[in-house]
Amino acid sequence: AAVNERGQAFSVGTALTFVAMLCAILLASRALDQWFGAAGVIGAAVVAGFIDTHSAAISVATLVGAGKLAAGKSALPILLALTTNTATKILLAATAGGFAFASRVIPGLILVMLAAWAGWAMRPA
Repeated sequence: AAVNERGQAFSVGTALTFVAMLCAILLASRALDQWFGAAGVIGAAVVAGFIDTHSAAISVATLVGAGKLAAGKSALPILLALTTNTATKILLAATAGGFAFASRVIPGLILVMLAAWAGWAMRPA
């Protein structure tokens, strides 16, 4: 007899948990920006990066567009968000994917991170 198993594209509970965490991070990011200015932008980007690099990059770009942050100072918070997000990915690869998966994925993540930081370090002053 044929088995007709239907999978789910995503879990509603997991999606709602992600949305709740993302909202909390964005609210915290906005508060840090209001309370601490440029230092808050960096702190907020680091915290937001653990969940999502894109939201941190969008927040930084919005501040640049509003004239609250110089464009030349936008790369560091975004790279820090990328770094914390990469740490999250490394942790997930190591814990959820098993050794074989992690041993293939983690070196690539580290190389991308090193390349991003090398590009930032070689930027014109």
